[in-house]
Order: sequence, then C-alpha cells, then structure tokens
Amino acid sequence: MRELFTPFSGPLRMLRRALGFFFLGVGLLGAALPIIPGWPGFILAILLLGRRDRTLRQLHVLARRSLRALRRAPHPHVRPVGLWLSDQYLTMRRAITPHIIAAERVFG
Repeated sequence: MRELFTPFSGPLRMLRRALGFFFLGVGLLGAALPIIPGWPGFILAILLLGRRDRTLRQLHVLARRSLRALRRAPHPHVRPVGLWLSDQYLTMRRAITPHIIAAERVFG
C-alpha cells in the first residue's frame, strides 16, 4: 500500500525546495564572482533538490549546450574561453559527483 505521509511532504518539501534554489543561486553567484566559491552552493542545492529534479536537470542541459556553443563559436577569441570553461566543468564534475552520490546515500 502506498504511504500517505512522507518525511518531506507539504511545507517541509516546499522549504527544502526553497533552500535548494537559494543554494543554487549562491552557487551561481560563486561561479560568477571570484570572491565566493561556487561548488559548496551547488552541492547543497543538489542534495536538497535531488539529482532527478526537473528544473535542475533543465539547467544542467542548458549549461552544457551553452558550453558547446562557446566551443563552436566562430569568433577566434571566444572559442578558447569555451574550451577552458568546458575543461573546468569536466574537472569539477569528476571531482564532485562521487561526493554527491556518497552524501545521497547518507542523507537519502
């Protein structure tokens, strides 16, 4: 039989999503500004929203398409920036993904 009450239903679920989007904004600010590190905000946002959150997945696809467009840009000064950003993205993703999976197992 299906459970009617889950630990994150109702107001707690809304609070968790709101906090997740807040930390996603902090992560985006950290990625744009050199003063604040962005990766802690991204990790907290992913943990709070979940890796299968539709909005988070759409933002990830948008970011990957933007990186691809920068790498294929016709302007010779933009293409190296796209290649560098793509390399940074891959390095960060390879470093962070195992930690996110481990944290999801703990906090489930």
